[in-house]
Amino acid sequence: MSDAGALGDEHRLRRLIDKLPAMVGYWDGDLRNVVANDAHRQFFGLTPAEIRGMHITDLLVGDLGEASLPYVYAAMAGEDQIFEKTLTDHNGITRHVQASYLPDLVDGQVRGLYVQVADVTARVEAERSRDDAQRLFEISMDNAPFGKAVFTTDGRALYINSALRELLGIQPHDAAALHYYDGVHPDDFAVAEQDWRELLSGAADQIATEVRYVRSDGAIIWVHRAAVLAPGAHGGADVVIAQLQDVTARKGIEVELAHRAVTDPLTGLQNRHSLVARIAEHRTAHPGDWVAVLFIDLDGFKTVNDSHGHAAGDAVLEAAARRLAEAVVSPNAVYRLGGDEFVVVVVDDVSAPVVEQLAQDVGAAVSGTYPVEDGEVTLAASVGWASSRTADAAELIRDADVDMYRHKARHRQGDQRLSSTEIVARDGE
Repeated sequence: MSDAGALGDEHRLRRLIDKLPAMVGYWDGDLRNVVANDAHRQFFGLTPAEIRGMHITDLLVGDLGEASLPYVYAAMAGEDQIFEKTLTDHNGITRHVQASYLPDLVDGQVRGLYVQVADVTARVEAERSRDDAQRLFEISMDNAPFGKAVFTTDGRALYINSALRELLGIQPHDAAALHYYDGVHPDDFAVAEQDWRELLSGAADQIATEVRYVRSDGAIIWVHRAAVLAPGAHGGADVVIAQLQDVTARKGIEVELAHRAVTDPLTGLQNRHSLVARIAEHRTAHPGDWVAVLFIDLDGFKTVNDSHGHAAGDAVLEAAARRLAEAVVSPNAVYRLGGDEFVVVVVDDVSAPVVEQLAQDVGAAVSGTYPVEDGEVTLAASVGWASSRTADAAELIRDADVDMYRHKARHRQGDQRLSSTEIVARDGE
């Protein structure tokens, strides 16, 4: 090769190493620089020409020397040194570097040192941000007051937090085997399956439903479950992130409130609202069917409150309600309108003889003696009834009430017995 060719190759080699982003250099057996590329300029603020011939201890000074020179001496002893360090450049900027100090061995003797130092600050900071995010995620999961979990798209749990383990009553060693459907009450399994299909198919961006779960101890709880699909969130694979919260107490309150909305708080019978709904539902389900209503009033009840107090009056009403409930067989039902007024809805056999007999039975059941704190009281009941194929609850109650007052007036006149022809069944049509 001609001298010109050799010089050309050397020039190209020089240009190559100067283009490299990593610092590349060679130090002889006396640790003086022979070659340094242009990347040294950014870190040390010195040109390759200024570094050439410099002893390595003149370049690596202060904290930089303390951090790097032990690796230099180890390499000069013949041991490859590959490590990562945090160093500060001449501008005071902290950099993360990956360094290789490799001895130049010739016939078993170290003749020099090859050095390569790559700036990996961007990678380290990205990894740190990732690790910080992972730690933050784990901290938030572990300290959340409600259950959280991450599932693969085949339903296998990748991670569940301690709150979820406590919620479902499972041990830590069982968590790895947890499946999305595990613990779901059999009656709500179809809902869970539908949620899962909608998430994975993209039909829903997120789901939020309330389903029952069966804990490991057999207890049934209500759980509000929300979940979203996170595409590519686990090594490029899609995962489902779910949040589960025990809402058993709230569901219990809702059930109680719903019960109170249709129930008389004193007697436990259903109230006027429930009565109206029952007749409307029956009309819808069985259009054209006859429905009868019995209206029951306790004669002289006001004197119980006046003479014995309202506590005694309440006790009498509770007892009367129990007697009515025992006298009326489902699907017929008893309701309390308020005060001493009760209603029986008849839907099974609404023929006049049957309803008339039920009116007499109900009247007999409620009439009689009631114990109170300071003795006993004796009451009689007035019962009226009405039936119709089309009338609504308000019309039936009104007509039965009118009939009841007709009987009450006859009682006041001393007529204690009514023949079957005297009981008027009013047709509300």
